[in-house]
Amino acid sequence: MCTLIVFYRLLEGFHVVAMHNRYARRGSFEEPPRVSKGRFKAYHPVDSSSKGTWVGFNEEGLFAAATDQHTGGPIHAYRSRGLLLLDILTGFSESSEAVDYVERELTKGYRRGNFIIADRKQAFHILKDERVEVTPIDPGVHVFTNLTLKGWVRTENVPEDLLKYVEMRRRRALELASQIEPKVVDRVIEELRRVASDHGEEPGRGSICYHGETGWYMSSSTIMAVAENPGDSRILYCPGNPCEGRFLDYSHILREGGGGAAGALAEVYEESGKLSGRRIALCLTGSVASIEAPKLARWLRRHGAEVRCYMTPAAVECGVSPKVMEWATGMPVVLELTGAAEHLVDYDLVVVYPATLNTVCKIVQGVADNAVTVLCASTSPTRLLLAPAMNLRLYMNPAFKEALKRLKRLGATIIEPRISEGAAKVASVEKALDYVIRALSTSVLRDRGILILTGPTRYDLDPVRYISNKASGKIGYWLAKEAFQRGCRVKVIYGPGTVSFPEHIPVVKVYTVEEMLDATLRELETGRYEAAIFSAAILDFKPATYEEEKVKSGTEWRVNLVPTVKVIGEVSRRHPDVRIVGFKLEHKVSKEELIDRAREELEKVGATIIVANDLSEIKGEHHKAYLIDREGRIQRFDGEKAELAGKILDMLEESLTGRPL
Repeated sequence: MCTLIVFYRLLEGFHVVAMHNRYARRGSFEEPPRVSKGRFKAYHPVDSSSKGTWVGFNEEGLFAAATDQHTGGPIHAYRSRGLLLLDILTGFSESSEAVDYVERELTKGYRRGNFIIADRKQAFHILKDERVEVTPIDPGVHVFTNLTLKGWVRTENVPEDLLKYVEMRRRRALELASQIEPKVVDRVIEELRRVASDHGEEPGRGSICYHGETGWYMSSSTIMAVAENPGDSRILYCPGNPCEGRFLDYSHILREGGGGAAGALAEVYEESGKLSGRRIALCLTGSVASIEAPKLARWLRRHGAEVRCYMTPAAVECGVSPKVMEWATGMPVVLELTGAAEHLVDYDLVVVYPATLNTVCKIVQGVADNAVTVLCASTSPTRLLLAPAMNLRLYMNPAFKEALKRLKRLGATIIEPRISEGAAKVASVEKALDYVIRALSTSVLRDRGILILTGPTRYDLDPVRYISNKASGKIGYWLAKEAFQRGCRVKVIYGPGTVSFPEHIPVVKVYTVEEMLDATLRELETGRYEAAIFSAAILDFKPATYEEEKVKSGTEWRVNLVPTVKVIGEVSRRHPDVRIVGFKLEHKVSKEELIDRAREELEKVGATIIVANDLSEIKGEHHKAYLIDREGRIQRFDGEKAELAGKILDMLEESLTGRPL
């Protein structure tokens, strides 16, 4: 944290324009600007180790930055100053409130440093040395380095050469910045880019573009223009020395809420927050199947993930365009590694989609010869998810099969391809998305067995007619997907409904009530299941007889119905350790009567949860229900079936909290 130039309230429409050249110890790494969410959205680069920052601003226009104060003091600190800066950016809109917070926090044992906080009306410099001093900042050009000298600041422990170089750098920065005419923001930014690359008389420890001794290096330069209208703000970032690299424009993250380079076109609607806060690397290799990758990237973002694409040279040559992936992810694509050390970014998950034979075998052998394989080599196998795609002959190659087995043994997840038309085709976007969410799930249901009964049951009256009930199996579909995404070992017992389940969810198809009971008991006796969810519409009655010949039309036909076996009761009796989630369906009854009947059912079968619903209040995907648990708590639900599935599993999670696997 070393040379900071701030233009405060000098440009019309921009209360802060700043340049921050950061110098860091070798072995430390950082990541390009991104969005952090708290009370306010904040825009800032990220320190890979602390996850904090050294410069940024938020959607309310509050700017904050920090530099070191090399006068000694404790090396080990209570907390990173970068995290303190992030607290400011995500939690405050006014500089005065932020300053009060920082003053209180600095009493807890942070390392020494300089903090600059500015909003549209006020700006402050907070110096943390042997004591804390707050000084207002007037409109003008200001320079801060890694050493602020005041009458009370002791420098006897500061090396003379450090004093010399810091002062040399400060004077040079102030001289150059003062020559910039603060009228047009684009012009000021262009001039600051030149200042960031300045060497003075020669490159070295005293130059703004720092070229120091072995232990230190210049990690990046960041330029920010904070506008009165937040959407007009600017962010430029250059990894490494700007004299050798180039500034990339990250202003798009202001519009996208994540990070990207395609402006408003890269925006996505929010489907859920299942991947909120998760950082995913989506790696493309040389397969035509990569045409599916933009869809996957968009869906990952719709569920809240921040996605960045890495591409091999072969992917660029024969796959989807990097510009398309830049649009899909909302971030610049990594085609080759730079001084920003993109291969050392700490991703929550690295997804190789599609994964060719060549890339898979390289990963297994530790070959690191492009952006994708280097990233995979630096990532724990437990955070690798690969979706193979290739010709079937290649897929059946013994060496490749052995490579997949080895990856699985190391902890990687393999999404099996679809075998069709002589090819091992890359897994569908839906399947890949489910696997990603599953891989990152922290649910207490993870690795627990969940058996789901869904769909209708039927009995034939004659060869062409049958008796059944109104049920599609949709709620079971959403329950199965939700359970899979939470990491459950899920299996479905499915009557003849109208939905198709994802190929990665095992389904046992049944027809009659007896078949459903037999399949359920067989599963519970052979598998380890924590819970069974009875969302099936199981017939209460069945025909006493079956007509072998088609009954002729126009004749009177009386059908005698007899009761069927109670599947939920039999399961409760034979497997009392399995938690039961039951459904109670009524038609046009009062709320009180519906809840009373549901409670009776809960006690009768010893259920953990009963979902009470009225058929008259179920319209297509929309569902109204009451969720009742054994503690007597009642949750009213009014929403989509997919949301109801999530609520049911949320309640099941609560009932399982603290219970060992």
